[in-house]
Amino acid sequence: MLVMLIGCMTRIYEYRFWFTLKNYRVEAQSQALEQRLWEVFPQRCLTFWPHLVKDSKGMKDFLERDMPVIVDTKMESLGRFKTSITWRKAWVKVNWRGRIWCISRDGKMWLYEPGRPSEAEAGNLVWQVPEDGGSDEVRVQLPMSGVFDSPVSTEVIDSFLEEFRGCRWFEAAQEIRWGRRAGMDLFTLKLAHGRQKFELYLQREKYSYQYIGPAIDEVFADLISKGGNYVIDATYAGKISVRNL
Repeated sequence: MLVMLIGCMTRIYEYRFWFTLKNYRVEAQSQALEQRLWEVFPQRCLTFWPHLVKDSKGMKDFLERDMPVIVDTKMESLGRFKTSITWRKAWVKVNWRGRIWCISRDGKMWLYEPGRPSEAEAGNLVWQVPEDGGSDEVRVQLPMSGVFDSPVSTEVIDSFLEEFRGCRWFEAAQEIRWGRRAGMDLFTLKLAHGRQKFELYLQREKYSYQYIGPAIDEVFADLISKGGNYVIDATYAGKISVRNL
């Protein structure tokens, strides 16, 4: 009986030893991120690594809802795992319903926090977006924290940037306000060149990009050479109007 008991205990020990998490590496972009990961790490995975194969998804989902991060766990060999945790990169910043938010390329949204490394890539330009987020169906309760699917339409912002980011006048943009006029998107841009101030009103539906982008470049360059502050109104079909600001 004693021999059988010792044999069973030995088998249990060998079994548990075989499935103990032998090597687990964490690669995080900051110590705070690694600490947060360990706060939610499923402890049962330490003694039985197969749990980590399943639990890693829940850990990933929780952390990616809690913070603007991307979490990836891989099994490098039997019982040996690595988790990488990196900041999610902000694509644009928007002022929506009285708060500044970051939106990533894949449409995730979170509250802007000054000093967070990944948000610097969005630059200083802040979009002012419609209350409905560009969709008549948006009726959301603003969360206090966390990461969620953006209720602000990114298609309009993306197409605008795709068309005009390469223009010389766009480099002077400090703020873009996206609204509507007569059922069409209206963009109001505040521009600055040295001490000169400009306001640009633009409705893309009135022109093709091949015309309006370069045309505003020419007008902008001419006004810079003259000095002064101006309103550049490109909301009329076939012409660009200029007046003193």
